[in-house]
Amino acid sequence: MKRYSIFIILLAIGFSSCMKSVSINTLRPADITIPNDIQSIVLVDRTAYDRDAVGVIEGILTGEGINEDQDGVMVMFSSLQNSLRVSPRFDVILASEKLRGQNILGSFPDPLDWRQVDQLTRKYNTDALLAIEIFDSNFIVTNGKRKNTRTVEDKDGNKREEEFTEFFAEGVGNTRIGIRLYDAKNRTVIDQDIYTQNKTWEASATSLKEALAQLVSKSQATKYLAQSVGNTYAGKIAPMPVRISRSYYAKPKNNIYLSKGARQASVNQWESAIDTWKTGLRNSNDRKESGRMAYNIAVGYEIIGDLFLAHEWAGRSYVDYGNKKGRSYASQLNNRMITEEILDEQLRLPEPNSEGNNKANSKEQQDKPTIKIKIKDN
Repeated sequence: MKRYSIFIILLAIGFSSCMKSVSINTLRPADITIPNDIQSIVLVDRTAYDRDAVGVIEGILTGEGINEDQDGVMVMFSSLQNSLRVSPRFDVILASEKLRGQNILGSFPDPLDWRQVDQLTRKYNTDALLAIEIFDSNFIVTNGKRKNTRTVEDKDGNKREEEFTEFFAEGVGNTRIGIRLYDAKNRTVIDQDIYTQNKTWEASATSLKEALAQLVSKSQATKYLAQSVGNTYAGKIAPMPVRISRSYYAKPKNNIYLSKGARQASVNQWESAIDTWKTGLRNSNDRKESGRMAYNIAVGYEIIGDLFLAHEWAGRSYVDYGNKKGRSYASQLNNRMITEEILDEQLRLPEPNSEGNNKANSKEQQDKPTIKIKIKDN
């Protein structure tokens, strides 16, 4: 499994008159949990028609370029690979083979024979096979004209509004992509789904010819939609990076502990900041400022990775000192702890010496997340 890092980016900007913000790049769980003994996937294009003539006929009937859908498949695979590279879950490789299977009716073909799945996964040394088995795209163009206004300037520099006829062209793109994920070891289809993406583009100009020239082409539209599906599917099967934001109190400055801890936090001295806020809490007689320091301590513990203590201090901020932000923050932390449990399960390596895990057993055990800090000035 690929190693991964959790990047903490401190944004030294004012969140409000008394707060600063911190942004945490972490992971969100995949939509579905893939068995842990699957650590690598080979990507296979299975969109070749059973008979070459059928593909040509279909292209004539729908107005598709012969290579447009093929280019779309490659873009979808590229998008999927790029998205999965930023996740610690899978290693992926693209097969050179193009398999037959797609039919003109647009339905899933029969699943691949398991002997063929075994052959391909052994060839590419992977645990699973992901196949695109349906890829269909359409692009409909309409055009028209309408009245619009524009600002014009005469030779004396005087400006006025004038009405003119504007021509427009509108293109509606649609893709339909069917994906199957085969578990080679257990000989099961883990996932099978069809993804539909739609988008409308528009271009306008002073002539219809110019508007049509400026409109996105069908090939570009197909690639855009295929890329979107690739990104979407990556998030379905693998944990993906997300950014969450937190805020902490930096004022009032006359509270030396609150402000000093905020300065320490702004230069990534979070352990020292927590100690400073705890000292301030012991010496404080101000309930409001005590609630703020307890809240900051909770943020500090989340940043250094102790969600249990972060949740405890967020609760204390609200229960003991009446800081209302502490209640909502405690709820956020509770949800994040649940998320972390799901991530732990999805990122757990398979048991050593289990059958079919030779590749996983040879990999180095996953390190604990590394924290990297980047400070941005105002």
